[in-house]
Amino acid sequence: MAVSCGGSDTPVDTSRLTDREKEWVEFSYTHEKNNEIKRTWEQLNAEDVKSYLADQRPRLCGDTATLMDGLKEAGYTADEMQEYKDKSEELICSPL
Repeated sequence: MAVSCGGSDTPVDTSRLTDREKEWVEFSYTHEKNNEIKRTWEQLNAEDVKSYLADQRPRLCGDTATLMDGLKEAGYTADEMQEYKDKSEELICSPL
């Protein structure tokens, strides 16, 4: 069952995530430019969403240049890239 996160209509099952992880998934989903990736998010069960997020942490929280290059290739503007980086750092990279 897909649940909304943060009171939005985001159809991603975030029931196994912390509040900060839920907020990041909602942010990432709503800012995703690739509809195929959005559909993939929607099809994941709660455990797979948690696992995917864990797999992405090293990429999101590691080499900033690589993250920014990936976002640029995906069509993000400089402001969008900075916002994505900042949200990642705030919500999933920094310790609780």
